[in-house]
Amino acid sequence: MPKGRQKVPHLDAPLGLPACLWLELAGLFLLVPWVMGLAGTHGPGAQGPGGLSWAVHLDSLEGKGPEETLEQKADALARAAGLLNAGRIGELQGYYLLVQPAGQQQELPAEAVRRRAESVLAGHEAVHWHSEQRLLKRAKRSVHFNDPKYPQQWHLNNRRSPGRDINVTGVWERNVTGRGVTVVVVDDGVEHTIQDIAPNYSPEGSYDLNSNDPDPMPHPDVENGNHHGTRCAGEIAAVPNNSFCAVGVAYGSRIAGIRVLDGPLTDSMEAVAFNKHYQINDIYSCSWGPDDDGKTVDGPHQLGKAALQHGVIAGRRGFGSIFVVASGNGGQHNDNCNYDGYANSIYTVTIGAVDEEGRMPFYAEECASMLAVTFSGGDKMLRSIVTTDWDLQKGTGCTEGHTGTSAAAPLAAGMVALMLQVRPCLTWRDVQHIIVFTATQYEDRRADWVTNEAGFSHSHQHGFGLLNAWRLVNAAKIWTSVPYLASYVSPVLKENKAIPLSPHSLEVLWNVSRTDLEMSGLKTLEHVAVTVSITHPRRGSLELKLFCPSGMMSLIGAPRSMDSDPSGFNDWTFSTVRCWGERAKGTYRLVIRDVGDELLRAGTLRQWQLTLYGSVWSPVDIRDRQRLLESAMSGKYLHDGFTLPCPPGLKIPEEDGYTITPNTLKTLVLVGSFAIFWTLYYMLEIYLSQRNVASHRVCRNGPCHWPQRSQKAREEGTELESVPLYNSKDPDAVETESEGPPTTSDLLAPDLLDRGDWGLSQDRSTLNCPHHHLAPDLLQGKEEQIC
Repeated sequence: MPKGRQKVPHLDAPLGLPACLWLELAGLFLLVPWVMGLAGTHGPGAQGPGGLSWAVHLDSLEGKGPEETLEQKADALARAAGLLNAGRIGELQGYYLLVQPAGQQQELPAEAVRRRAESVLAGHEAVHWHSEQRLLKRAKRSVHFNDPKYPQQWHLNNRRSPGRDINVTGVWERNVTGRGVTVVVVDDGVEHTIQDIAPNYSPEGSYDLNSNDPDPMPHPDVENGNHHGTRCAGEIAAVPNNSFCAVGVAYGSRIAGIRVLDGPLTDSMEAVAFNKHYQINDIYSCSWGPDDDGKTVDGPHQLGKAALQHGVIAGRRGFGSIFVVASGNGGQHNDNCNYDGYANSIYTVTIGAVDEEGRMPFYAEECASMLAVTFSGGDKMLRSIVTTDWDLQKGTGCTEGHTGTSAAAPLAAGMVALMLQVRPCLTWRDVQHIIVFTATQYEDRRADWVTNEAGFSHSHQHGFGLLNAWRLVNAAKIWTSVPYLASYVSPVLKENKAIPLSPHSLEVLWNVSRTDLEMSGLKTLEHVAVTVSITHPRRGSLELKLFCPSGMMSLIGAPRSMDSDPSGFNDWTFSTVRCWGERAKGTYRLVIRDVGDELLRAGTLRQWQLTLYGSVWSPVDIRDRQRLLESAMSGKYLHDGFTLPCPPGLKIPEEDGYTITPNTLKTLVLVGSFAIFWTLYYMLEIYLSQRNVASHRVCRNGPCHWPQRSQKAREEGTELESVPLYNSKDPDAVETESEGPPTTSDLLAPDLLDRGDWGLSQDRSTLNCPHHHLAPDLLQGKEEQIC
């Protein structure tokens, strides 16, 4: 090789690494625009943002295969219109998308492209239909609130543990918010002026029974404790999207308040509260009851019971008021809600609590009459309920610390409001049935779930399970009312039997035959109640169990370590819902034992009585309803296009709208006292004047005559008593003063003359003075002669 000639590298030799990288990157940059442009001609979604596009429907042509012919026609049409064929639109035969080329978007004005395309498409013989594509505004089916505490309302939407909430957001997305329903909070007042409550406040459904006026505004106290009702009201109906605090479960509902717990409470006041404005208020939320001290046995008394019964009969135009009550917070005292007469009433919906993790909190009570549970706070490590608070005294208008079954019951009341929106004619028993049918069972190591003969699972700790707003509302949407309430009451069963110490027990039976049930038609059970009278030196040592004919056991009376009351039970009613849906016919067993100290004397079951409540539904009817409800849980009926007819209800007049307030009463008393005083004074003046006249009347050897009246008497009006009303001689004559004073006979009024008793002596020759009787009230009926 000649010197000086440079070595030329062989073309097949591998390139160096930096050169390869540079070439690959350059090729990538060159390919990207080509790939993007190519993609723009192969799909409807590939055109750039802001580019114009048209959907066209081409008529099929004869000749070649239809798809090949249409595709070619679409290409030709696109070229003629200055567009690109982006291909067939999905699976629609004959529909194509023609798009503006990417390069034209900057070169040509949009209006020029639109005019050319519209001209070609409108005049082409193969175009059956065409439409320029416009951007559509669509919103995701989810709810967003600007309320600052809404993200912390885990009970509504639990983002930390999905599924551990009341499952309400899907209901809201379908515009079910409690619209048209009024919930009243019976408590210590509601601060209705706070911005989370004011727009939904119902003054026409509210009242203050403590101050006896229409305004239920709470009164601050020394302990800053009267915020309870406001917090409950916020859970139910706090207004959304007002940039303040939180959101209510039924934020479209109306909220009222009845203030009754801030002062002395009587049976009559409770009765008034339970029926107050019961044609306006649909649901009564009651987060209170007797002391949860583990030793109290109490509930509504005679008037309160009557008001609850009247409410479910006459409230809501005859569909029945819904009474939601809290089961109680006496768990740490080993209390049981069957010793609470509000919780074990058949007319109430008894709601217990679970914490964020689905466990039974330390404060929660157990009982066989509990219908269901929902969320509340737990121990200090778990979150409580975020809700509206009052802003009086130390209140801030919002709280993160609402807890107890007091917080659970309002959530249930709010969910019932959602049910009533989609089905306003649900009866009070319909609401109970839907809860039983839809509550969900879940695992809790403390729960003793037992499935009864009808297929319903119940636990003394959690009732029939956790309330689920989605399931409740979908079931309510297609629900047709249950048959009438049927009942059976046994005779009072006199026993007078001793109650043995554990492990022994006293067992008494009562068989309910088919004949017993024929009159009412009762077939399947709802509530079962047992009323007992027991003497025992320590009431808390007793344990009572009831077995339904199926063998389903209910612990209706649990032992309580703190209850040392020696009075026993006097006609106390225990109840259970654990036999719901089971057959009513059969033998019921009441088993009682003493788990206490053997040193005490034995107790005695004096008497007991069994009461069954249910309907004429058969077990087949219950299974059919269960299947129907499960088929509706997809939400397919939850729209405005589907509705079942509702009966109109009864026209029941509201209670008297006017109540005399204390101030009005005081005013009336003062006015009445003043009127009585002047009436007595006036009567006394008249009496003294008459007496004075009688004592000065004289006769002097001639006819008797009246003394002249004084000017004072005429001025005071007493002259009326002595004006002559009748003249026996000449009724038509007109007398003057010059004619002299009238005689006695001239002065007697016709209505005072009685011919049998009154008269003048006709023998004036023997008497110089007339002989007559004076009025009995002046001379005690004695005949006098005055001369």
